[in-house]
Amino acid sequence: MPTFTAEELRDAGTRLFRACDAPEEDARLVAGELVEASLMGLDSHGVARYPMYVAQALDGTIRPGAPIRILRETAGTAIVDCGGNFGIVAGHRMAEIVAEKARGPGIACAVSRRCNHVGRLGAFPQRLARDGFFAFATVNSSRHGHFVSPWGGREGRLATNPLAWAAPGEGTPVVMDMSTSMIAEGKIRILMQEGAQLPEGCILDAEGEPSTDPRKFYGPPRGTILPFGSPRLGYKGFGLGLMVEILGSALAGVPLDPPGAKSSYVNGLFLLAIDTEAFGESRVFRGLLQELFDYVSSSPPAPGTEGVVLPGSLDLRTRETRSREGIPVAEETWRLIVEAGRSAGVAL
Repeated sequence: MPTFTAEELRDAGTRLFRACDAPEEDARLVAGELVEASLMGLDSHGVARYPMYVAQALDGTIRPGAPIRILRETAGTAIVDCGGNFGIVAGHRMAEIVAEKARGPGIACAVSRRCNHVGRLGAFPQRLARDGFFAFATVNSSRHGHFVSPWGGREGRLATNPLAWAAPGEGTPVVMDMSTSMIAEGKIRILMQEGAQLPEGCILDAEGEPSTDPRKFYGPPRGTILPFGSPRLGYKGFGLGLMVEILGSALAGVPLDPPGAKSSYVNGLFLLAIDTEAFGESRVFRGLLQELFDYVSSSPPAPGTEGVVLPGSLDLRTRETRSREGIPVAEETWRLIVEAGRSAGVAL
């Protein structure tokens, strides 16, 4: 695979999104978040998304620079119209809104309308945790993204519907970011571009049969992704995914198939922030967290392992490695990024 520095990929992404009429600040923010995901080894939500974002900006699904405004609010809640702007831009604005609101009553949440793909979900709770909040986020998708079959079903009825939490530790926040499906759709795409097979137990083909071939998922006809815990405990992932669906659509007053053309709805983002100061001194809270983490990590290593790994720790290790050695990008992924540049009038 070709390897790039983070700065090279951030520069490429910024140029791509500026060519799609994104304001400079927004272009840098979107490119920066996608590169950050790639640095952490979360390639499914990294620079591999450049071509998708460019195509959607050029066809009007994404509306760069569109205003983001509050439609309805109380002291601790908000419904935010993201205007079809980049989902990453909208997510960061929603994080600002819930942070502002949570400082008073101690807790606040916001839900989105007309929000595009938000990228790495954990980025938003992580940002809030850096400011001292305990944060929680979920994101669903409209019907076009319902790749995940419900427990006992063979056709998709839910999206991969991730959940993410972040707690403000003594240093870097501890982030738990997980899909409620066995695998993220973007991970399937990455493995297909790399010519690799999927782990067993992740997908069914269009006939409802298990497969490890990424192409069997995309079809046509398209297969499905199994809920987390499959095959025996898939009801757990299905139940969590269903709750995410409620937070991302029903709570925001958004139907499965909203009226209107492009940019009506891609992701439904729910974001919650709890001000730890409302429960006592944040210094005490952080100290108790560190005590908990130290206690959990003190468990002796199981045979064949290197010991306990806290949520997000592996991502941080990967980030350190890739910051030194560069970010590998599959040849097919880079070819698609270069093609996206051509379509936007940018030579990469």
